[in-house]
Amino acid sequence: MRNGTIIKSKISVLLFLFISGIQLGYSQKLEDFVSKYSGANGTGYMQPLSDAFGANMNSGLFRDAKVKKKGFQMYLGLVTTTAMISNNSKTFNAQTEEGFSPSQTVVAPTIFGSTSMVSAKGNEGTETYFPGGLGMNILPVAFPQLSIGSVLGTEATIRFYAFDVNEDLGKLNMLGLGVRHSISQYLIESFPVDLAVGYYWNSFSVGNIVDAKSNFISMQGSFDTGVLTFYSGLGLGSSNMDLEYTTDQTGEEETINLALETKNKPKFTLGMGLNLGAFRLNADYNFGVENVFSAGLGFAFGGDQE
Repeated sequence: MRNGTIIKSKISVLLFLFISGIQLGYSQKLEDFVSKYSGANGTGYMQPLSDAFGANMNSGLFRDAKVKKKGFQMYLGLVTTTAMISNNSKTFNAQTEEGFSPSQTVVAPTIFGSTSMVSAKGNEGTETYFPGGLGMNILPVAFPQLSIGSVLGTEATIRFYAFDVNEDLGKLNMLGLGVRHSISQYLIESFPVDLAVGYYWNSFSVGNIVDAKSNFISMQGSFDTGVLTFYSGLGLGSSNMDLEYTTDQTGEEETINLALETKNKPKFTLGMGLNLGAFRLNADYNFGVENVFSAGLGFAFGGDQE
C-alpha cells in the first residue's frame, strides 16, 4: 500500500497549498479519499474545491478603475482572497457503487464537508461507507500581483510564482495575465466616476496532479474622495480544474482523472481602498458562485489621471 500512502500525502500537501497560499507544509490526511471516490462520486466530492479555488483566482484583480490615458503607472502588492464555503458546497448526492443492493443515493460530505463519514445499509447486513471531508468554512489563497501601464489607456496585470515543492509533488506554478482598458478617456472630463473594462486569465498547476485555469471579464467603476477610493465591478467568470492521481486499493494501480468545470457565472464586487501616499490598502467582497473576501496591500506609483 506504499503507493496509496504516497498519493494520500500528495493530496494532503496539495490541499495545504490551496489553504495556505504560497506557504508549504502538511495538513491532516483525508483517509479513504483517494481509495474511495472516482467517476461521478469523485466529481461531486471535489467540485466545490474547483468552484472555490476558481472564485479565488477570479477575485482581487483590481482596486479601482483609474487607468491613465498615457504615462507611467504601476502597482505592486500582495493580494489575498478567501472563498466563503457555502452550506450547499459541503454536501452532495453520492451514489452507491455498482453491485451494492439496493442501489441508493446518500447525502454525503464533499471535500469541504463534515469530517464524519456516512454509511448506507444494504441487503443481508452489507454496508458501504462514504468518507468525510475537511470540515472547512473558508479557503484562503495569496497572490503577488503587478499592474503596469499605461499605453493608450491600457494597463497590464501579472501574477506569478514557481518553485519545487518536493520530490513527490513536483513543481508548483502560478501564472495570471490580465489587461484592462479605460472607458473614462472617451467620456467628458467632468464625469464623476472612473470606468474601465478588463479581461483576466489565471493558471495554477502542481506537478502532474492538478491543472486549474480561470477566465474573468469585468466592467469596473471607482470614485475617489480624498484618501479613500470606493470601487465596484460586475463580471462574468468561469474556471476548470483537472485532477489526476493513482490508487491501488484493489492491489492493482488505477489512475483516476477528474475534469471539474465551473461554468460562466456573474459576480458583483464592492470594495474600498485607502491611499496614503504610495501606500495602498484595499478590501472588497465578491458575490458569486462562492462569495469571496479579498484584501490587498501594496504600493502604487504614477497613478494621477491625465
